[in-house]
Amino acid sequence: MTLAMRFYKWGDGTPENALAEYRLFRERLQQLGGQLPVAWLDRLLRDQLGDLHATLPPQFATAAFLFLLQRASDEEQRQFWHRYTPPEERPDFHLRFALDEALTAEPFDIPPQTDPLLERVRRFLATAHSLRPWRDYGLRLDLLDWLQYLTQPTRSADMGAIAGDWEPAWDINYRFRFFFWIDAQRPLRIGQMAIELCRRDGTDLLSVTDATADEWECEQRDALRKIIGASDINITSLAPLQHDYATTPDNFWQFREQPNPEETTRRARLEALRPIRKILVRQIEKRFGLKVADETRSILEQIDDFDLLLELTEPVIDAPDSAAWLRALRQVCSP
Repeated sequence: MTLAMRFYKWGDGTPENALAEYRLFRERLQQLGGQLPVAWLDRLLRDQLGDLHATLPPQFATAAFLFLLQRASDEEQRQFWHRYTPPEERPDFHLRFALDEALTAEPFDIPPQTDPLLERVRRFLATAHSLRPWRDYGLRLDLLDWLQYLTQPTRSADMGAIAGDWEPAWDINYRFRFFFWIDAQRPLRIGQMAIELCRRDGTDLLSVTDATADEWECEQRDALRKIIGASDINITSLAPLQHDYATTPDNFWQFREQPNPEETTRRARLEALRPIRKILVRQIEKRFGLKVADETRSILEQIDDFDLLLELTEPVIDAPDSAAWLRALRQVCSP
């Protein structure tokens, strides 16, 4: 047993809302047979983090996917409150426009989803792929801040789920522990889930005895137990689980890339050349189709020399067919 991730719920982190989030997770798990598409995020993290992926806590992708699901639910509610606001005046207008433009130019490998929350998660991941890749932010943000940034229009976090850190926020009133049992044969599948409701000091909120509780605490406890019974919520506690399962040391950290001056300079050059690369790829797609354009893009993304890119504009115009173009491309780009 190990800690996979912390969430911080600012503004509405009440026990009742924690139980509502439990039901949200359980509903999606039941709809998908216990197999949330955690592989989407796992693949993205492997691609974006490279060798650093191996240092992530066990089951981080599963916990982080549930966090993204929370943020998707937050954004769905935000959309409800802005339903009468003109689209161009909504907080996420510029981000939505930029992402739609990016997805039109280069379709994402995860297809659109009919489930509104999963579709939002898909767009969070597409934002990481097309607009806010880790390589551009890893020197300024830790990993949790980056995940948070993928889910909101700007760096400013509004009310809702906030990716936490090893040290809990000072102003919390409650703690809620979500427990997930992972299928040993299918490591991205959740076999069972439970929740523990705690006070700010980590003691069980439901274990208060009448001798130590005031009247309000007793009423709150009874009301919560009614909700738990009516919703068939699985309640557990950390203490007995620590006896039943071997505990892996928690290793949450301020996860950042180590600065590399040469690589940082090269990234800046690559970023400056992005517009001309996009123009070349669009011309290739018009002439030779999407498959050749994809192959071209993967090669052009390694070029950080403006003169070299400029040299490729003539073969784009003159190449009689896709094979001739790819030969010319490889010849120009060969060391």
